[in-house]
Amino acid sequence: MKNNDTKEFIIETSFKLFLDKGYTNTSMSNLVTETKLSKGAFYHYFKNKKELYQEVIHRYFISYYQQVDWNELKAMNSIELEMMIKEFYLTFIPEILSLTKKGMSRYFIMFFEAYDEYPEFKEEVRFFYEELKRVLIVQFKKEKKENPILEATSLVAKYEGMIFWVSVFPEQKIDDLLVKD
Repeated sequence: MKNNDTKEFIIETSFKLFLDKGYTNTSMSNLVTETKLSKGAFYHYFKNKKELYQEVIHRYFISYYQQVDWNELKAMNSIELEMMIKEFYLTFIPEILSLTKKGMSRYFIMFFEAYDEYPEFKEEVRFFYEELKRVLIVQFKKEKKENPILEATSLVAKYEGMIFWVSVFPEQKIDDLLVKD
């Protein structure tokens, strides 16, 4: 394996392990064993669990928040914005479920562990949701909605609530909840 491939393999494998076991319940020994690398090879790429965890969180969470083209979103009307949000969840939830057999509840656990453990993650999450809410409020004001702040918050909560719903009811498929138009 090339150096870059090995590092990517470690990050991907560690994400799945953190997702299944959580940050606290995953040891460096678990991580090394799961990758089937020698300790020396593993530590060549990451000096400790915290450093690796931060890389995983950046790769699988923060980088998605940072890729959003806010100017593109600002140019959309509320129907286009909701369709974009809906399409995201229709692909996002099955992607997460393909990485763990333990369901979406593992995503919540990992999300909130990262929120508590990693200050940069907390800042990025808050920025993302504040900016999304701002974009929605501006659009709802243009469309003369009665309460743009409530409309924006409700729209975000509706889709975020879908993640919670499929965590509690794993037999419920997101496609059944968000039937494609």
